[in-house]
Parts: sequence; C-alpha cells; structure tokens
Amino acid sequence: MKKWFLYNKKADFKAIADKYHIDQVTARILRNREINSEKQIEQFLHGSLEEDLHSPLYLPDAIKCMNQLNRAIKEKKHIRVVGDYDVDGVCATYILVKGLRRLGAVVDYVLPDRIKDGYGINIGIIDKAKEDGVQVILTCDNGIAAIEELKHARDLGITVLVTDHHDVRQNQDEDFGCESRDILPPASAVVDPKREDNRYPFPEICGAVVAWKIIIMMYQNHTIPEEEFYDFLEFAAIATICDVMELKDENRTIVKFGLQQIKQTKNQGLRALLELQDLLTQDHVSAYHIGYIIGPCINAGGRLRSAEIALDLFLTDDREEAIMKAARLKELNDSRKTMTISATNQAIEMVQRHHMNDRVLVVYLPELHESLAGIVAGRLRERFYRPSFVITRCEGDEDGECLAKGSGRSIDGYSMSEHLQEVDELLVKWGGHPMAAGFTLMEKNIDMFRAELNRRCELSGEQLVDKLWIDVPMPIDYISHNLIHDFEKLEPFGKGNEKPSFATKNLGITECRVLGKNRNVVKMKLLSDGGCLMDGLIFTNGDDFLRQKGAASRIDIVYYPQINEYNGIQSLQIVIDDYQLKP
Repeated sequence: MKKWFLYNKKADFKAIADKYHIDQVTARILRNREINSEKQIEQFLHGSLEEDLHSPLYLPDAIKCMNQLNRAIKEKKHIRVVGDYDVDGVCATYILVKGLRRLGAVVDYVLPDRIKDGYGINIGIIDKAKEDGVQVILTCDNGIAAIEELKHARDLGITVLVTDHHDVRQNQDEDFGCESRDILPPASAVVDPKREDNRYPFPEICGAVVAWKIIIMMYQNHTIPEEEFYDFLEFAAIATICDVMELKDENRTIVKFGLQQIKQTKNQGLRALLELQDLLTQDHVSAYHIGYIIGPCINAGGRLRSAEIALDLFLTDDREEAIMKAARLKELNDSRKTMTISATNQAIEMVQRHHMNDRVLVVYLPELHESLAGIVAGRLRERFYRPSFVITRCEGDEDGECLAKGSGRSIDGYSMSEHLQEVDELLVKWGGHPMAAGFTLMEKNIDMFRAELNRRCELSGEQLVDKLWIDVPMPIDYISHNLIHDFEKLEPFGKGNEKPSFATKNLGITECRVLGKNRNVVKMKLLSDGGCLMDGLIFTNGDDFLRQKGAASRIDIVYYPQINEYNGIQSLQIVIDDYQLKP
C-alpha cells in the first residue's frame, strides 16, 4: 500500500486560468510542476521549435568539433563513430552517421557489445580502428570518462572528438589551482554540457541531442536547408524519453514536436517498427508508446544480440529490408519480455520465501542473462519498494574463483554508490549512481554481500513506504470532456512532468467484474455522493482484487480521467492508480 500525499502549493489559480484560458485544476498542476513565471507558463503551453531550442554554439568545444569534422570531410579522412548500445547511443550514432554522410564524409560506426565490451569506448575498439585505417574517432553518448583509452588513441595518432552528456570526472583537490577542476579526456574536442565551463542554457540533454546539435551547426555551416536537420527530431525525442531525461525546457519542446512528427517520419526503419507495433493507427503517439513499446524494441538488440541491429534498421532505405529488421527486433524484444517475466516471478518467489525481513533485497539468479539483471531489479523495487540487487553468473574468474555480476535499482534515501563503497572489499569492481549501480563480485561472496548491506542499512520503516503524490482532490462529478482535453495541453508526460494524479473518497461500488484473457483488468461502476456514475478500471490481478474486496462496497481512489471510445460512442472513465477499500 502506497502512502498518499497531497501537494499544497499556493497561487492565484483563477487568475492563471483566466489569463491562459485553462481550467483552474490545470493551473494547479502547472504550479505543482514548478511552472511559475509567465515566461515558463507561456513556453510550457505554447512553446515552439523556432523559439525554444538553444543554439549549439553555446556547447563547449562545439566549434572545435565542427572545424575538425569539416577538415576531415574535406580531406576524405576515415571517420568512425563510436556509440553505445542503449537507445540514446543508437539514436546518437544514427544522427551523426546519417548527418555526416549527407555532408560527404567517409564514415562508419561501431557500437560496443554489452557483455564482451561493456560500456563505452575501449582499447580493443581503438586498436581495431587503427587496424582499419580510421583517422578520426567521434564518440557519442560516451567518452567523457575514457581518460586512459583516449591517451592510447592519441599515442596511435588517431584524432578523437568526444560528444557526451554524462558527468565529468573532477579532481577533488580544492586547491587544484586551475579555472576548472574537470578532468577531461585527451581529445581534440570535448563537447559535453556537464563541463564546468559550459555556457549552454540547459545542460540536462541526452547524448542524441548533443549529437543533433553538432549536426545542426554543421548543416547551418554548409547552408543545408533547415527542414533537413528537423528530419532528426523524432530520434532526438525518442532518445530523450528513453534516457529518462527531465521533460523541461527544450527537452519538453523536442519531445512534444518530435512525437507530433513521428507518424510522418521519413525513416523507413522507424516507420516499419511503428507499423509492426500498430502505432501508426493511433490518434497520436505518446511518450508512453515510445518509452514502453518502441524503446524496449530498440534496446532488445543490444541486450540479447547486437545494438547494431537497431542502428542498421534506421540506416536502411529499403522498405523490405526495414520490415525484416523491424520484425527481428520485435522478436528479440518478445523473447526479452518472456525471459524477464519468468525471472521476475522467480525473484519475487525467492524474496517471499527467504528475504521478506531484509531491507535491502539481494537475489541470485545464476542462469539469468546478465543484460536483464537491471530490469528484474527494477521490478523487485517496484513490487517491494526496497533497494534491490539482482545477481547472475558471468564468464571468467578471479584467481580461479567463479565470478558473478549484479545490477541494482534504488529508492529515495538509499544511495547505492555510497553503500557499495562501504562494502568495496567484497567487490571486484563496481560503478554507479545513487539510484542505480552495477558490480562484479566473487560468487562465494554473495551471501556475505547481502548480509553486510542489510547490517549497514539504516532505512526506517517510514522510508520503505512508497509515496504517491496527489495533484488535486477532485470529485468524479467535475470530470468533463473539456477538462480532459485541457489536460492534453500538459503532455507529453514523463520525468519532471509526471502524469497528474487526482483523488476522491467514498465512492460506492455498484458493479465489479474481471476482464481480459489473463484476467488482469478490473472494471467497476462507481457512484459518487452527488449521483455521478462512472466506469473505473484497475490493471491488476483480477482474482486477487476480488478476494481482497470481499464484501467491501465503497472505495477511496487515486486516478486519472480518460475518454473511452467504443463503436463510435464516447464516454468518460477513470483509470485507478491506487485504492483503499472500505466496508
């Protein structure tokens, strides 16, 4: 059961509503999202690509990067783009390769193998580039931390240009004596908005947007028509959504207009993937469709085979080839989903049998494909709302001992990076952030790893309760078609612009039944004290819900309203996110 909290931010909601021709409920949601000033509200509701995108010239080393690429193009040097195996890396690589080829560059690409190579550029990739006669390496969505690797490239005489968006390593000596404490890799240009000397107005952009900005600048330099660099907009939007960037400032603009453009995409591969998932028949493609349907398909190649399957899909101009490659990605993703469901169920059963008293969950699934460990850890965190680590057996050994790899997903108040540091002596290597981490350890140390994390854990019972924030307490009687259309002005929803939540109490349950071949949808008729009767849906295990409901006849809910259309007839309904049953 989640604990419900209500936003209580103040403003003159009537004045905001009157000025911007929106409902007062919509005005309250804007305030809850910290959209306060007139400029912010105007941009949020009426933003445009022409006014809201920031100039690439503000990115550090952007001009250096452009000049180096122009020289390489002119001199017909062999350029190799080195990307990453996730959605952001695939989209960034696509943008750079396609854009540079449009400018006449001799360019190819490499995406690391998730298991064999790990994240980012490495010595093996650099040596292979030298062997292939590559003269310029251009990274995207990686490279900022590759200090030793890029020293090796420099020693081999390869020019390296870095485009990235990840945090920059810093020298911790406060008396370092330099203008910047950034430790930058030895590259001819390092384009990263997280640099200390950055002047870019909004540094929270993904790797594909950084790559797109470089292509925009180069297209402008070569007087290529503006509409051509907007051909990459949908890929910048997909990467922004799937890399879970905050949908604020220009990110919101990129995603908003990228989603509008996506159904008219000129890219044969993306169109084939959308068709295969029946998304071109939708009224509009949402951030949900990208984050939970398209993104996992793109990721599936990198998880189970090679990320280059998705990249090759986007680079093909052949319709039949695109359909074949899209089907291959969908097949891989379907396999990934089946494996994930099975492993998640196994992990949940292990927790329920052996670890329900643990505040930090550590589950060992030796046969699980290591690329899925993070997904299963995330599912455990969602189910039990505790920091969750999933470990799987991996190839190799440490002095004759079997090794295992793990991924973790955390909750507020528990920094994974800090707590892994505390048990560093049990780990072969590790890295991560407060909310996610990866590590390698000896298989024999797994039980000790679990015990030590739990012994050191100081999370209180209150911190182990999931919090659900409610935007507005709103009776269902207030819902109307106009109000729901008003909420559409707030889209796209995502990180930093979460889908609104509404709450109401004491609804009567006049009818309740379970739907779906998997019996995973509960449909109820709900009656308010004011006499409003409305359908309510809960996506859950229907039989479990009926047992839990028993003789309860009333319910408190947190919900979001929708317009349901069936046989051409529209009706109002609500989708219930959480509930409390009452006698």
